Amino acid sequence: MKPLIGITASTYQDGSLRYSRLNENYTRSVRLAGGIPILLPFDLEPEEAAASVENLDGILFSGGPDIAPVSYGQQPLSAVKMFCSKYDRAELAVFAAAQARRLPVFGICRGSQLVNIALGGSLVQDIATQRKGAHGHYPDGLPMYEPYHTVDIQDSASVMGAVFGSGPVQTNSFHHQAVDLLAEGLKVTASARDGIIEAYEGTSPDWYLSCVQFHPEAQTLYEPKFVDLFRHFVRAAAAFAGKA
Repeated sequence: MKPLIGITASTYQDGSLRYSRLNENYTRSVRLAGGIPILLPFDLEPEEAAASVENLDGILFSGGPDIAPVSYGQQPLSAVKMFCSKYDRAELAVFAAAQARRLPVFGICRGSQLVNIALGGSLVQDIATQRKGAHGHYPDGLPMYEPYHTVDIQDSASVMGAVFGSGPVQTNSFHHQAVDLLAEGLKVTASARDGIIEAYEGTSPDWYLSCVQFHPEAQTLYEPKFVDLFRHFVRAAAAFAGKA
């Protein structure tokens, strides 16, 4: 039986209506890695979170809009214009349920930021405003699969090290926020050359927790090596399922 991988859907607003939304790069990449994708809507009520992950073998927190700064105890800068508190609460509740079960977790872009906040960390609200001298992280009009900047691997024993070796790695990039204070129990495994954290993982040996700031799901059709990030995660989910 292939492991069941829950993927959190983002939110999209059209007039007065909001929709759960997820592009097919995520589901395709999970399938390529040997998992079965299961979508989790953006508007799960917190009390529904535990039931929603009960039969899953892993959780992928996908990309999406900004996270409300109140989630990490800050007031918004003017560059923070679009967020959805209901979506934030749902994902935080899903993460808490995953943490309680020690489900393998893979966070991508917003997903990596969400995990850090859930564990007590904080964000750079706007890189251009708060990190003078940082290079580009959010290109305008570049195809999502196009490599944009260099990421240097800092830990050869990490997930990034296992997948890419010693690096460096050319990655895509579509974020104006980033991890600032990294939560306790996490370690940086790769960074951009301006110091922005691009990958981190958990330090607990009994819980698979891997996060990246770039978008490997958009590159799996064009650079097979990025599929291995998903395979690494799906193997952990399969091992978790085997223990259940």
